[in-house]
Amino acid sequence: MGVVREYIKLIRPYGILFIGFTPVFGALCNGQFDAFHLSLLLIIGELGHIFVFVQNDYYDIEIDRKSKYVEQRPLTTGAISRSQARFLFLSSFFISVVLATVFFFSVRSFVVLLISFLLMTLYNRYSKRIPGMEYVLGAAVFMYGVFGALTVSDEISTLAIIISCVGFMQWVFSVGVSANLKDVEFDTKLGIRTTPVLFGVHATGTQLKKPALFIMYTYVIKGIHLLVAMLPFILGYTSILLNGYPIPLLAFFILAGILLFIMRGLLTTSLKERNLMLRYEGAHEGLALLLIPLVLLSYLVEHVGVLPTFCFMLFLIFWPLLCLRLLFGKTLIPLE
Repeated sequence: MGVVREYIKLIRPYGILFIGFTPVFGALCNGQFDAFHLSLLLIIGELGHIFVFVQNDYYDIEIDRKSKYVEQRPLTTGAISRSQARFLFLSSFFISVVLATVFFFSVRSFVVLLISFLLMTLYNRYSKRIPGMEYVLGAAVFMYGVFGALTVSDEISTLAIIISCVGFMQWVFSVGVSANLKDVEFDTKLGIRTTPVLFGVHATGTQLKKPALFIMYTYVIKGIHLLVAMLPFILGYTSILLNGYPIPLLAFFILAGILLFIMRGLLTTSLKERNLMLRYEGAHEGLALLLIPLVLLSYLVEHVGVLPTFCFMLFLIFWPLLCLRLLFGKTLIPLE
């Protein structure tokens, strides 16, 4: 059971829904509502998550060993070997390709899927060497959404493109700002030039000094993220009303306000409260995932039904919390 637990830690199941549902959302927005089809896409999405995160630890193992925050990860402790990790992420890739070939093959969808995996690999290989690589990872997630849409038809709806762009912006912010911000002190010592470091963010005692340009960049990225997420409402692809009440729009604005509050917390928390920064980061990622189903709420209720949509929303909320509790106890703080 000890080895199994280490494998579970390695694949980070608490975050598996973020990439996992990306091809599902792409297919849904392109008119696919068949449960079997969507279930297979969810499996491919989850395999993509395993690929990108296990491969990331594989490439970063020597850097992670120098960090007191992640030195207990399965690869750094030796609980799982590099060869075992390599077998795991390569198996995830090949199984994804096989499933896509058997059930969804078209030249366009196959090529897009391969491009997505290539971009994931480029991010993992060079994220510690080249600043701005979160845009490459965001592009990989975008292509994953496009892949999902292409499994339905070679003609991709504007709604599917918009939702895939939301995924792009989410990862640009989550990786480039919130994930990298908490590691600025460590990254600076090792000469790793992430986006915050490039903007001049640096540690002074227990505080992170953030230039006005970085603060502006953060708000611009988040503003674009929220604006793109609103486009289905603005352009009329989804309704702001549910049963005659503006429930989707109201819920969206409440969630957007919470995300902005969390972002402010990320920007103002000191280094000595790194665990609080981790909580802010995790809360942001989990809640940001809800932007897509909220903006699609009327669309999902119309095509899938009220009960499945309600259960889906609950699943997105409670799955990460349950996984974190089982793996890390009451602290809910992962090795990040």
